[in-house]
Amino acid sequence: MSSINWLAKYIEIFDRIEEHMVELELWAESHPGHHKLQSSMPFCVDTLLLEEWIQFVFLPKMREYVEEERLPPGPAQITPMAEEVYKNQPELKSLIELLRKFDEISHLSHLH
Repeated sequence: MSSINWLAKYIEIFDRIEEHMVELELWAESHPGHHKLQSSMPFCVDTLLLEEWIQFVFLPKMREYVEEERLPPGPAQITPMAEEVYKNQPELKSLIELLRKFDEISHLSHLH
């Protein structure tokens, strides 16, 4: 039985999410400001767009865990938020699917 390298799976999905956001022109060129990152609300819904949260909060924090060779906290549930936020934007279905894949990796990695 082979062992699954969960950290490599996380790195791969983070890279795919980032690359896809760039392709979709959702990747911001400038930082929104540190004060907007200080929200106590989930997903910083009161200060950031979801794509800003993904770029400036979620991906950096998750990459930090992996760089420290630790599994990110989980299991994650980002897909429901993305489905709600992007429900009227069918062109973002592919991004939702990548976030769903992250949720799956998060769930499975915490079962092992």
